[in-house]
Amino acid sequence: MYNGQIIMKRIFTLFAAAVVAVSMFSKTAESGLCGADLTWFFNASTGELKISGTGPMTNYSSENLAPWYDLNDKISRLVLENGVTTVGDYAFYGLINVANDVQIPYGVTSIGKYAFDMCVAMPSVFIPYGVKTIGASAFGVCQKLSEVELPFGVTSIGESVFSFCTKLSRVIIPSTVTTIGDYAFRSCTKMYFIDNLATIPQTININVFEDISKSCYLGVMNYAKDSYKQSVWGAHFDSEHIGVRSAECLIEHTNFLLSMDYEKGILTITGNGVLPDSPFGVGNNTFYKVSSYFFQSQITQLVLPSSMTGIGKDFFKDLYALSSLTIPEGVSIISEGAFANCKLLKTVYNYAMTPQSIDASVFNGVDVSTCTLYVPKGSKPAYEAAAVWKDFIVKEIDPQEAIDQILTDQSQVSSKFLRNGILFIERGGKTYSVSGQEMRIIPLNK
Repeated sequence: MYNGQIIMKRIFTLFAAAVVAVSMFSKTAESGLCGADLTWFFNASTGELKISGTGPMTNYSSENLAPWYDLNDKISRLVLENGVTTVGDYAFYGLINVANDVQIPYGVTSIGKYAFDMCVAMPSVFIPYGVKTIGASAFGVCQKLSEVELPFGVTSIGESVFSFCTKLSRVIIPSTVTTIGDYAFRSCTKMYFIDNLATIPQTININVFEDISKSCYLGVMNYAKDSYKQSVWGAHFDSEHIGVRSAECLIEHTNFLLSMDYEKGILTITGNGVLPDSPFGVGNNTFYKVSSYFFQSQITQLVLPSSMTGIGKDFFKDLYALSSLTIPEGVSIISEGAFANCKLLKTVYNYAMTPQSIDASVFNGVDVSTCTLYVPKGSKPAYEAAAVWKDFIVKEIDPQEAIDQILTDQSQVSSKFLRNGILFIERGGKTYSVSGQEMRIIPLNK
């Protein structure tokens, strides 16, 4: 079936469903339930449809559309509030006039099939860290979408998920994706760049890229390039258009090297001194935050060196998948906006005995009242009296708890060993004590 015929068929289905909806209701409802503990409300004066409450959304179907569907010509704005945990099948199917940037809230774990299909005027959608699966045709015929960054942790992309997104020019596929359904990017005729961060190419059918130009660029990890060339991916993309996605960078005028492990979601920094304020230089380019160089949706953990003494302005801003943070003992300077909008941050380990003097902008956008701050034994009173830090849930670091935390967080540990009854952790090529101090291990005499 030709592309135009497929779209016309969807439009006909949309029209037929609208006729059925109108015939069923003599008076249009403007609020109700859309899950056991979720409600929906349509504001006729603003055109806004709001979903609020907690828990999963009801799954709908082409025969049983969402209760707001008969208002689809009046709905121009869509808001999903925090608390929603799933986006149901066919939830917002055919809302052809929704024209705002849609933010799927943190806490959502799945996006159902046809959830946003035929939202032809929606210019962008934010998919948060925590989403694992995206159903078939979830964003089909979203003809205004131009770029999509799938977060670290997504494992499955459904059939036809972005089919006929005719303005989509770039997609970022995380290393965690193992399944990509047939026709996933069918007729994305403006597609210019696909970044695939998976170490091993996913097994796919060639129809995934139907109607996408062979001159579209595919960015992969350096060590995976040959594997992609020899797979179905290489059968579609011209060899000269399969390039290497950089996983590390050296910040100009410093000795800081940033290395990104896309497979584990860990950004490791080596070097000493103070990380510079943003913007900073890498080669001939300027970046306004580290998330502008490495994909922000892929960074879930930071490994900072014990030789670091300061963190520059806005440096780690917008790392929205970052959930925990360890600040080494030697850091005495944390500048404005350093961790702003790290919205999932829930745990901070700060090994400085004296609280750093910071202002509220450092953690702007972070709900610090629900974030636990672990500090060295004996320093709790100082943190509880210090500006900003006092707003956290302050606890002293228990040595056994620190050991348990490190051993549980295996993604940051390359190995661990005992020396004279003391536990040491090897991470990022260096050795640390359980308190986070970098250690120099002298080989034992034989």
